[in-house]
Amino acid sequence: MRNIMITLAITSSMLWTGCSKFLDTNDLTEKTNATFPTTVIDFDQAIAAVYSAQRDCHFDQISSFIGISSYMDDDYVANGRALFDDPFIRAFERYQVRNFDQFLTPWQNYYKGIFRSNFVLESVEKNGSKLTDLQKASIRGQAYYLRASLYFDLCRLFGAVPLKTKTESDNPTRASVGECFALIASDLKNAIELLPATTFQKVNKSSELFNANKWAAEAMMARVFLFYTGMYGKSDLPLADGISVNKTKVLDYLHDVINNSGYGLIDDFRNLWLYSFANKDYKYAKDNNLSWIGEKGNNIECLYLISFSGLGTNNQWDRFQNSLSCTVPGIIPFGAGSSMSAVNPKIYAEWDDADLRKKGSIWNVMDAETEGIGFSNTPAANSGKFYYNSQSNVEETGYLQKKYCHIYVMVDGKRTAANTVLNGTATKNNTSDATVGQYIIRFSDVLLMAAEMGSPNAQAYFDKVRSRAYLKNSGNNSIAATPYYKEATLANIQDERRHEFAFEGIRWYDLLRWKIVEQQITKYKTDIPVFKFGVPEKITIKYRPEMKGLLPIPQSQINLSNGVLKQNDGWGANEGIYSGL
Repeated sequence: MRNIMITLAITSSMLWTGCSKFLDTNDLTEKTNATFPTTVIDFDQAIAAVYSAQRDCHFDQISSFIGISSYMDDDYVANGRALFDDPFIRAFERYQVRNFDQFLTPWQNYYKGIFRSNFVLESVEKNGSKLTDLQKASIRGQAYYLRASLYFDLCRLFGAVPLKTKTESDNPTRASVGECFALIASDLKNAIELLPATTFQKVNKSSELFNANKWAAEAMMARVFLFYTGMYGKSDLPLADGISVNKTKVLDYLHDVINNSGYGLIDDFRNLWLYSFANKDYKYAKDNNLSWIGEKGNNIECLYLISFSGLGTNNQWDRFQNSLSCTVPGIIPFGAGSSMSAVNPKIYAEWDDADLRKKGSIWNVMDAETEGIGFSNTPAANSGKFYYNSQSNVEETGYLQKKYCHIYVMVDGKRTAANTVLNGTATKNNTSDATVGQYIIRFSDVLLMAAEMGSPNAQAYFDKVRSRAYLKNSGNNSIAATPYYKEATLANIQDERRHEFAFEGIRWYDLLRWKIVEQQITKYKTDIPVFKFGVPEKITIKYRPEMKGLLPIPQSQINLSNGVLKQNDGWGANEGIYSGL
């Protein structure tokens, strides 16, 4: 796709080594599908390059999928500083942009991953003679899952997009919404049929733990179904062959995951998050006997995770965590970052105190009794106390999310990044380097999706999630005779999803598919109390319905397509341009 899509060679982990004759015409710097991949190791490298491209869609501070998605929902306030990249975040929090190329990086990253997926699928057909049938099925299944996931994210961000299913260059128009989702659903169906039904307990934890699997594909099919049918008012999810996936089939997929995958809920929701690793130094974690579940094969709840590494180049780290961490240095356990986000105080005020997820997800900076972190009315850097940063921050609320913040612990009397302890090697930059993965699909989502879709077991699935949240167990203790019992109505499921998946990049798309965006933004983002440069004031953010929940197509790509690409509604001329701090 000349000009629009990035057509790059698969190079990062696939460089040739060796020597050659003078003036040899063989390509010694890049592997192409003329000679690569052929062996099992080659194909492992090729599919690893697709995972790497997907990671690039999640690692950055201002263009990660979870970040973009969260800033637009009703749980977040952008916060941040008046300088650097932060006004870009406050722009799309207000459903605006600083410029019409603001989302060029994610657009390019997604098409990079799609190109690499296509490369792998073509290569299996062309060069896969050395693979067994099982090896071919695994590689193809993973590639289909990844391409479906990449297109699904791309379509949720930008709406209908040009479809590329081959590596050849061309300049197609935007496909219809139905065509886009037919490809996504067909790819997921292929993945479900190709990937083995290996239970979590039998997965090779050393080599397959973070790979796409059948269960992740089935769960993702349900997420796609719910979004497409809700957002676009359809009853079924189309397939490329003209058939469709109906609600009954999707429920079958979800029941398969619940009954046969070996996945489940861990006992304590709070152990999903890295702050529970600081259980000797962080009062909240110590008082509640928390212990991080980790990423080494014990996390029965994680169907799919974006994995990061502390051993490679900068974009193998999770820089997204830097955007979430406060600007105050010297606090245990929360590390300093750019504080580009704050929690809307209205969600905290409404959230039931008895729900363990409330204080397990949100740091109330004034609650020293719970957190063990002091508060100062004046700047007191490295004092171990939080303070409103009057010199920098624009929309502080006094509430910060805990799920993906940088975490520090004490080692030999020295405050040390948890990443350093976990990796056995020092981080390169403690304010921007992190290795903790980002959850894409958790088992609790499978339970709540099945409940929402009207499973015969809807109440039992709903109860399991609430039982874990209130009674601190894996969902097997009955909640029916307690004050925390609720019926599994749509309204209650909506509330449950808000609390279970807060700050995980899921809520914005729930609001869109439930058709309640404008009413929720009006309710929760009117007169939000914030501190602007340390001074209290109130801000109001209004939803722009004309943009229909979609971001602008990067203008440079429209220009390079010679007008083949058309801009989304609500983003014409200077419409939607943000000029504030």
